[in-house]
Amino acid sequence: MADDDVPVANHLTTRSGVCQYVRRVPEDLLGTFAFARVQLSLKTRDQRIAREKALALDLEWDRRFAEARQRRGLASAADQLPSTDTSGWSWEDWDALARWFGASLLEDDWRERLRQVRGAAFAAVPDISDLPRRSNVDVKEHFTRERRLRTMTIADYAAERSGFVQAYVRRLGVSLSRTSQHHDRFMAPCLEAELSYLDVFRQRESRRGGIGTAHPDTIAGPWRKAVPAQAGLPALHVGPGAPGASITVGKTLADCATKWQENRRLAKKQVRPEYLREMKHTISDFTAHAKVKDIGEIRRKHVLAYRDHLGSAHDYAIQTINKKVGFISSLMATALNAGWVETPLGKEIYLEIPEDEDRREPYSDAELKRIFAHPIFTQSKRFTKVKACAELQFWLPLIACLHGMISSEIIQLGPDSIMPHPDAPDVLCFVVTNAGDRRVKTLARRRWVPIRRELLDLGLRDLVEAARTGGQTFLWSAMVTHDNDVTRVSGYFSSFWADFSRKDLEIASEGTTLYSFRHAFQDQLSRAGHADEVKKALMGHAEGGMTKRYGTKRKPRVVNIGELDEAVQGIDWAFLSTVSHTA
Repeated sequence: MADDDVPVANHLTTRSGVCQYVRRVPEDLLGTFAFARVQLSLKTRDQRIAREKALALDLEWDRRFAEARQRRGLASAADQLPSTDTSGWSWEDWDALARWFGASLLEDDWRERLRQVRGAAFAAVPDISDLPRRSNVDVKEHFTRERRLRTMTIADYAAERSGFVQAYVRRLGVSLSRTSQHHDRFMAPCLEAELSYLDVFRQRESRRGGIGTAHPDTIAGPWRKAVPAQAGLPALHVGPGAPGASITVGKTLADCATKWQENRRLAKKQVRPEYLREMKHTISDFTAHAKVKDIGEIRRKHVLAYRDHLGSAHDYAIQTINKKVGFISSLMATALNAGWVETPLGKEIYLEIPEDEDRREPYSDAELKRIFAHPIFTQSKRFTKVKACAELQFWLPLIACLHGMISSEIIQLGPDSIMPHPDAPDVLCFVVTNAGDRRVKTLARRRWVPIRRELLDLGLRDLVEAARTGGQTFLWSAMVTHDNDVTRVSGYFSSFWADFSRKDLEIASEGTTLYSFRHAFQDQLSRAGHADEVKKALMGHAEGGMTKRYGTKRKPRVVNIGELDEAVQGIDWAFLSTVSHTA
């Protein structure tokens, strides 16, 4: 018999390279045997020999289990097992079987948890904050399996996991054969199904989603016998009011986006081009994932599934996931207000941000010294990669550290936002404003920040004048290159800085990011003994509550600009004397 003609064994695995036969005792026979599973070493590393031995053991244990059932007066599962002829199957049939396999993995895991699931998980707005977790042993096994699967080729998977797949599809009477023209092709979606299952497993373990997955019986395939309609009975019709009914309304999310823009204009609110680009990209991504275009067919389950997909397939930060989900939620709310749909998506579709998610640490004095001793800040070295954003690699960290401004505020600086304060013409300031279609995080963030005088000696005036002469809206060439897209430039530079600080600067402190410059600035203000109103005015924090609380709508109390200038100029930055810049 040729190696490829040896049928795939159901219960074959390996341990330290030695083939093992492992098989659970069926649930209806637990207690009949003194053990819960059969585990035997096949004493070989040869897969062909192992498959032959495992198949012989399959027959032996099928016989033993059948005899045990007869002794206990139970029906034989083997007698009820269907035999499915796959000789005439098309690829679509095998692809459906792979989807059934994936659904079965999800269902088996769900059954392991189901008895301990509380009713809140099945409410209209599901609460899965206490979703049961699997044992530590199970979790470790799943994570180990995931790491292995991600490194496998399809050939590896077929060699190592065919037996596992066979154990599942045997429930349908399907026997896998390596000589089938679809065998290797079938293994590919099976590998995909296992990885998708492991993503959902992670979501369930972290209580972030993974409920409401399809039951295997909902997957149509040639292994299922069609149930004929009873004579004389009309076909079941789901009316518009039935739960889960889909009603096409002839509108898409793109129509909702157009309506949303109209509403914004009527309310005299700005529509930022970069925000609109993100929204359109999310619409395209969501539509492809949900496989629905008409908004009448969009259900809460589609949005939740998309949310979970963003977390598992792209590994986005929770804030980014919530932003993308927010696009869809806002558009569906627009449709609801326009009378195009009747049912809201409901609340609690966003992921909760862990308490420590936003705890950023300031750069220490030693880290600041290391950063600003780099040739970027002492020898005019410039990385040429796109994400380094040209002159921003020098100016953004420096301005952020000396003034406590965030990267998006710095990126949006232009010739019109650097000017003397109206009450103190000698005090040149950065003006953080929403003028000129700029965006500011909160109302309190609009402010005047006195400019550290050393920046003028380092060439800031020349940079401003060049931008003004060139008719640029913003100071930076990267903004010109990327069509003034703040989000893109900010994302590029954040990516560059994360890589640069880790690899070039070798800063590995947990919680340090570009935002750490802002926190370092605040720490310096505190060390100097400045009052809270000074810190709030410079940082753009709101009045009321702690200085670190962002997002309220009240402006900080007005503080004399001379006092703010003294605070900015008075901080002793040890590294500043070594910073130099040549055009």
